[in-house]
Amino acid sequence: MADDPLQPDLMPSLRRLVRGLEVLFWSLPAALVVCVAESVSFEWQSWGVLPLVLVMGLLWYGVSRLKVFQPGETVWQSTVTITELLALALVGLAPFLHWFHHVPEIPAEYLTSGQKHISYCLVVFCSATIMFLLNLNHAIARLAAMLPDEVLRRHTRFLVITNFILFVPLLALMLLPQFSFAIFNALARTTPALAEAAGTPFGVEAWLQSAALWLATLIVATTMAMVWKTKEVVLNGVFSLEPPALEDEIDETEEDFDPSLN
Repeated sequence: MADDPLQPDLMPSLRRLVRGLEVLFWSLPAALVVCVAESVSFEWQSWGVLPLVLVMGLLWYGVSRLKVFQPGETVWQSTVTITELLALALVGLAPFLHWFHHVPEIPAEYLTSGQKHISYCLVVFCSATIMFLLNLNHAIARLAAMLPDEVLRRHTRFLVITNFILFVPLLALMLLPQFSFAIFNALARTTPALAEAAGTPFGVEAWLQSAALWLATLIVATTMAMVWKTKEVVLNGVFSLEPPALEDEIDETEEDFDPSLN
């Protein structure tokens, strides 16, 4: 499939494919901004769950547009289906990020059953977000493998591997803030200068959260680059299609025309 040229009969599916890639390109950074704003800004909470559900719905819509391309490719279709299901799960779990602000910062044994349910669903939401990004990277790699552009395949393969590697420190940075007090005490014993710069264990927690946000932004940015490059390759393939030879058809019509019939 990678070496086959794009055919004109693929135009309807290519149009939806480009639309889906375009929606994904803009909804990925929007989802990152909305989630971060919902986590750190109390003013943002006045909007309720609407921004979260809206951006997650855009992610689902963008992925769902990809399914119309090459419906006969089972591996590609299964990859897109899994990504679409994860995006749909994000739509349902997104409100728990907003409701988590109502959970008090107390030990888990003192939380009510409803507050524990919100906390558990938030963990599932974060896990589903990571799985969605991983599967989206895999889906883009599968899409690039079906397009007739060797440079795109190499770049996509490199960026996907890079993103998969970056997910390891990202997961570590997401878990380490729970041990900010232990990390601060270790810094105070080994490197007092860093402990003094952090000030308190909450300063260490802020450092770790900033590093996690930076890595998440880098992963989203590389994913956006792959989506944009893939969309450009599809568009270039569409506009490079040669139109049918109209002159040859006219010549054949003139040859078949018999003046004696007039």
